[in-house]
Amino acid sequence: MKLKFDSKFYLKDNNNMKKILILIILLFFLEKGYSYWEWTSQTKKWINPKHAVRPTPEEQFNYAEELRKNGNVDIAIREHIKLLKYYPKSEYAPKSCFILGGIYKEMGEDKKAFDYFQKIISDYPSSSLVCSAIKIQSEIAERYLETKKTGVLKIFTKKEEKGELMSKVIENSPYDIEAPKRMFKLANFYYEIKEYEKSMEVLNKIIKNFPENKEIQEEAKYLKIKYILNSISENNFDTDIIENLRDKIFEFQIEFPESKYKEDIEKVEKILKEKEAQIYYQIAKYYERAGKKKGANYYYRKIIEKVPESSYGKIANEKINK
Repeated sequence: MKLKFDSKFYLKDNNNMKKILILIILLFFLEKGYSYWEWTSQTKKWINPKHAVRPTPEEQFNYAEELRKNGNVDIAIREHIKLLKYYPKSEYAPKSCFILGGIYKEMGEDKKAFDYFQKIISDYPSSSLVCSAIKIQSEIAERYLETKKTGVLKIFTKKEEKGELMSKVIENSPYDIEAPKRMFKLANFYYEIKEYEKSMEVLNKIIKNFPENKEIQEEAKYLKIKYILNSISENNFDTDIIENLRDKIFEFQIEFPESKYKEDIEKVEKILKEKEAQIYYQIAKYYERAGKKKGANYYYRKIIEKVPESSYGKIANEKINK
């Protein structure tokens, strides 16, 4: 006996099952959705409490703070963000920004915290909270400069990007009493990661911004000499860099004859002479290998004439005597 398959009946029945399934899913979501909506007599509308906002910024702020103080931090964050969205020009907006920054700082999310403090500075420059925001931003930025790449704070992918937060703090308050200290820290950070150009830019900004402060000028100009010296690579053959650095040392000694960095500058001069002798020696060796004796002797004589006290002076004398 053969069973006859009715394809039309199967398709019709299958379609009916699909419709029933869709209806069940729809009813499920409608039930869930409406259970999350409330009718308010004030607006005469259905409102989702998640998106509802209090009638005034003060009420919204107090509601968010009550939640925070009762330990409902996640909901408090949502309510403070809601205040910023619906009452961005109110006197409570910078207060909400400050509280959000503090919450995220406590949670260890320093970049988010930094951004909320930045919002106060950028959007509410007349707020009394600006100075406090800059101070906390500075603390966050200093932690980033001091944190190793493999540490807990892994927001940035490149080492030099860790200096961006401190750069922003300096930009926010370039002339306050703490600005030079922050700028020196940033310059040193760039120097340590061998970003010499960036470190020099920061030092030049210090010199420009604080021309009347002799102590700051002395430190910044000494560090420029130190940084330039250490930026000269071992493979450098350009003596112009050395001559330019000698000029800066001369100017420094004229401007600060009794400098506290006097001994350090003397050490720099010795190192500079050694580097200059090394350059002449490398060039002389190149000519010597190429069989150009006159060229080699020319640079050996330069060592004897300009830097005879260097470790290459004795070698140059022996070469010339031969």
